[in-house]
Amino acid sequence: MRGKISSRKPQAKRRILIVDDHPLVRRGLTALIDHEPDLTVCAEAATQRAGLDAISSSRPDLVIADLSLKDGDGLDMVKEIWLGHKRLPVLVLSMHDAPTYAERAFQAGASGYVTKQEMNETVLIAIRRLLDGEMYVSPKTEEKLGHK
Repeated sequence: MRGKISSRKPQAKRRILIVDDHPLVRRGLTALIDHEPDLTVCAEAATQRAGLDAISSSRPDLVIADLSLKDGDGLDMVKEIWLGHKRLPVLVLSMHDAPTYAERAFQAGASGYVTKQEMNETVLIAIRRLLDGEMYVSPKTEEKLGHK
């Protein structure tokens, strides 16, 4: 007996752009994301300018952006993304766990904020929430913001 052939197309993987000036962070995030069956890293960039260019060339579904970039403030990049691509969610990764950084990121147009210290436990949750149209703040940051 022959097996059923499905007429449904396999669901396309959601495309992620990573903008971080540390190659090891980019490599680690790429390995983590590409291991997921529904996600893929479509491009990486080490600078703000390269990140903005990669949005046009790779057409990601989500951008992961570091706040500290060698060629400019990551918040400026978040603002530029928000102005030019309002529907493109941006997840900010930062080494800063002070609530003011998260507040500034959201004011600039970010959809999510995760500290690098919490990245291993929360980045995949954050990615999926943002792709579902939700906002995300990592638990420790949310606690510091006083939202709990």
